[in-house]
Amino acid sequence: MEKYLPLSPEEFNELNGFISTLGSYLPENKAHYVWSKYNRLRATNEPQPCTCGSSGAHWKRAIDFLTDWVNQRK
Repeated sequence: MEKYLPLSPEEFNELNGFISTLGSYLPENKAHYVWSKYNRLRATNEPQPCTCGSSGAHWKRAIDFLTDWVNQRK
């Protein structure tokens, strides 16, 4: 469906499922997934920050963006 572009419906469902499981902690093994989707949906190539506490604002920005993006397409 076009409303999910640039994601396929399957990728959208995967992202939606992932977003729904997130709490206040981003598992380190999901950092690349989050950042790659964040860059892809914004059509950018911003370098991935480290997963240390000092980069928390970057990760919050990415998660907030992904959450809003998914919610707008439900």
